[in-house]
Amino acid sequence: MTNPLVGDLFRRESGRISAWLVRLLGPSRLDLIEDAVQDAFGAALAQWPFGGVPDRPAAWLAVAARNKAFDRLKRDLRHDPFDETDAWRLGFSDPEEAGRLDDTLALMFVACHPALQLEDQTMLTLQTVCGFGPKEIARAYLSTAEAVTQRLVRAKRKIRELELTFEIPEGAQLATRLPGLLDSIYLLFNNGYTASEGEPLMASELCAEALRLATLLTEHPTTSTGETQALAALICFHHARAPARTGDSGGLILLADQDRGSWDHALIARGFGHLQSATSSVTVTALHLEAGIASVHAAAPSFDKTDWHALTHFYNRLIELKPTPVVQLNAAIACAYADGPEAGLARIDSLDGTRKLAGYALYHAARGDLLLRLARNSDAREALRRALSCPVNEAEREYLARKLGACV
Repeated sequence: MTNPLVGDLFRRESGRISAWLVRLLGPSRLDLIEDAVQDAFGAALAQWPFGGVPDRPAAWLAVAARNKAFDRLKRDLRHDPFDETDAWRLGFSDPEEAGRLDDTLALMFVACHPALQLEDQTMLTLQTVCGFGPKEIARAYLSTAEAVTQRLVRAKRKIRELELTFEIPEGAQLATRLPGLLDSIYLLFNNGYTASEGEPLMASELCAEALRLATLLTEHPTTSTGETQALAALICFHHARAPARTGDSGGLILLADQDRGSWDHALIARGFGHLQSATSSVTVTALHLEAGIASVHAAAPSFDKTDWHALTHFYNRLIELKPTPVVQLNAAIACAYADGPEAGLARIDSLDGTRKLAGYALYHAARGDLLLRLARNSDAREALRRALSCPVNEAEREYLARKLGACV
């Protein structure tokens, strides 16, 4: 999108318009709907510079997409018959309904159906709900546009085969499917918060979309569960630190060295609001504990005044629910600040040999840092070299190289 106005509208409105059309035509026609929405924005790019921007541009785009879809359906009628009532609704439905929250949430549940792989769920969400193209999704997943397109085609074919209804699940079905949707949004945020490889540390647009989707879930009574509120709180707390995570040249700034005055304190306040709402849940989930951990960091006036004992308590409880190697590593790091570097190093070394951590840069970097604090410089250099041999983004690589260079 070369026109800034149209590009901004595409990111904000394409998902809503797509959701509206999916309600009218059903999830099996995602490809047709995607083409119709793209064509509508293409028409805006062609017409608005000469005829002017309409008074209600979002409604204009919705009508244009509806008409494009209707034209396509009439052309394909012999090959893909549809009920005449669908055509009637498509022709006369009010375009002002294109922003309905229920439609957007229903589309999210279509995209995040458990029959799809988790990454495919997230990719389909990025395309259908967030308006990302294959090239943008490919950058986020260190893939190619062609490979992403193939995955999206397969995902949509699976959606057609399932013959899904377009609705927000309720009762036991909601309880079964909501965790998958939350996992998909969490994965989306993590992919944006720290890139696996490449130059930038973050992909802020992915973080912003994850926050938007989590917020949408908290705004609907059916999906506003304690776990949903906890996820929204967690994303708010982490995303609030984004302005302080990199320097002017894009270099990595660790939590200990960040300017807390540049954190987004309004977003932190939102996070505490979501965290308070999360306490309505009878069950404490891993997301509740992760949000609690993030809240301790958000509330600390400085790194030195962080309540590390509270963090250790949170992590020990989290290990009971989510005993992954990464959670155990983070618990060890918190322990090092609460009880000293020797205690933390002992917990990290107890994870030695864990296959999932062998190629995880943060494991070796954390170990190197604790070894440095214990004046074991030779061992620290070896740990930092191993960290540099792992997949890292450019900002992390530069930081680790500086750390290694200072390790004399």
